[in-house]
Amino acid sequence: MLVLLYPSQGRLRVTLTRRTDDLAHHKGQIAFPGGSCDPGDRDYWSTALRESREEVGLLGSPRRLGFLPPIFIPVSGFAVAPCVGHLPLPPEFAPHAGEVAELLEPVLDDLWPVEDWEDVPLRTGGSVHLPYYRWHGHKIWGATARMLHALRLCLEP
Repeated sequence: MLVLLYPSQGRLRVTLTRRTDDLAHHKGQIAFPGGSCDPGDRDYWSTALRESREEVGLLGSPRRLGFLPPIFIPVSGFAVAPCVGHLPLPPEFAPHAGEVAELLEPVLDDLWPVEDWEDVPLRTGGSVHLPYYRWHGHKIWGATARMLHALRLCLEP
C-alpha cells in the first residue's frame, strides 16, 4: 500500500480510494492505493509504486519516507506493508475505472479530529477496539483506519 502525502493549499493531504463494487476483495471500501506483489517487484516499495500507477495513474516517483507497521487483515488473509511516500506538489491522477469508484484526498488536519473508536466483534468471540473516521459521508474503517491512526502517531509531536 502507498500512503502518499503531498501539500495542497499549504495543508498536507493523503490519497485514498473508494474501491468499486466489482472487485473480488473489499468491495466499496475506502483504501490506500496498492495491492499484491508481482514476481517482478523488487520490494514492497516497488509494489506500492506499481500498484499506485495502475490504480490511480500516479505519475512521478514519490520520495520514500519509510514504512508504517505491517497490518494483517484476518477477513481476507492479506498482510499489508504500508509504504509512506511524499511528493512536493499535488499529483494529477487518472484513476482506473475498473478499480476506483472515487478518489479521496482528505487533509490530515481535518481527518484527525474526527477519529473515533468502536468495538468490533471477532468471529472467534470477544471484540477488538479499533479506530475509524467519518469524512465527507464516508466511513473509513478497518485496515485503512488502522494505518491512518499509525500515521497520526508518527506525525504527532
